[in-house]
Amino acid sequence: MLELYYLKEADSVCSNRAVVTLAEKGIEDWTPRYIKLLEEDHFDENYLEINPKAVVPTLVHDGNPIRESSIICDYIDELKPDPALKPADLLQRTYMREWIKDSDEIGFPGVAALNFVTRFRSVIDVTKLESRWKKQPDLEKTLRQQSVIRDGMESEWVLRGLVGWDRIFGKMETALSDGRPWIMGEQFTLAETCYAPLIKVLDMIKWLDVWFEDRPNVARWWAALGSRPSVLGLDEYDGHTADPESDHAKAGLALVGEARDRLAAYRASRA
Repeated sequence: MLELYYLKEADSVCSNRAVVTLAEKGIEDWTPRYIKLLEEDHFDENYLEINPKAVVPTLVHDGNPIRESSIICDYIDELKPDPALKPADLLQRTYMREWIKDSDEIGFPGVAALNFVTRFRSVIDVTKLESRWKKQPDLEKTLRQQSVIRDGMESEWVLRGLVGWDRIFGKMETALSDGRPWIMGEQFTLAETCYAPLIKVLDMIKWLDVWFEDRPNVARWWAALGSRPSVLGLDEYDGHTADPESDHAKAGLALVGEARDRLAAYRASRA
């Protein structure tokens, strides 16, 4: 039995990684177990038994929990041979995992900060956050959220997000410049399923042009990736919309000029 404890929400990027990977593998026989952050389901003692870090998603296979979204995606790929989402060549598989490591260590905290400074900061009840911060076992996550809520666009985490994604997209532009359709070449891999939900959020807040200017190959790659049924399926969730009048879009568009300026100032300081 395959169960996925996850958030069915627009910007739950880690949950959506697992959902996209399941779709790409053609695995439909799984049971959804919805977690609601506002009801603090992730702090429930039963959930903490399978995920002591109180984060989502958690995949449970025949009673055994698998944690951490990129590890979950890798596990899902191993459940059936086709279509393979990892290169057969050992070296290329290692390079793919390097891309995914960047998405975990740079991409995820970057998206978390940028989504917080736009959409969340404009609507969140700080008193509820104060209560949540006391329960969160992940100190870095708490410090990041506190910094963004208190300092807004001046938070160092916002700068880290802007610069981190600038680095990732620059690396992608170089890799894709030979005309390859996907990051690892002709094969669609876990690199795509791990990056897609992250970039989807940056698209939701209408900030992609901050990085895509003069990066036509990345824009081409995202157009192809974003139009795949597995990624389009996320549009069924509340908030996943291309509508410029959506809450995510309005919050992002209000700050995109500051984002451009802050990234430009950083680039100039490094010239």
